Amino acid sequence: MGLFRKLRKILSVIFENASEQKGDDFEMYVVDLFDEKYFSIVQWTTDMARKHTRFVESDCGPDLVFRYKPTNEIFCVECKFRSKLFKGKLQWSAARQLGRYRCFERDNEIPFYVVIGLGGKAGKPKRMFCVPLDDTKSPALSPELFDKFERSPKKKFFWKNRMLK
Repeated sequence: MGLFRKLRKILSVIFENASEQKGDDFEMYVVDLFDEKYFSIVQWTTDMARKHTRFVESDCGPDLVFRYKPTNEIFCVECKFRSKLFKGKLQWSAARQLGRYRCFERDNEIPFYVVIGLGGKAGKPKRMFCVPLDDTKSPALSPELFDKFERSPKKKFFWKNRMLK
């Protein structure tokens, strides 16, 4: 029995590290779609929990907080990469995570967007969606919802009228 537990632990570490790497790769990909001429990064969550067992409150916030330089407007972005749909839906978060994101948006009074890469590789997704958090009603999005927010994964982001496109 002890051998199976150890093997399960080893496999979970391997798959967790691969998942974390995909997340990091997708974040880097997304950041590169924000032109430095127009956007500055105010905050980039470092995910300290990966490096230590202590709970870090700032890890519960969005991956990125940006400032649109021409108007000084601030907004945040959570990056999620998924290889495929799960049971026909885009499972982008856990329920507790979604609740924390809603609290962050409300408490900070800034727009919050979820940028999701789907298919392909984290550093080169086949499809991409930029969904306002207000439009996410659950941790699993139906194609009818996320299709409305599809964008080219190669197109640079722009900000207009408090909307990220």
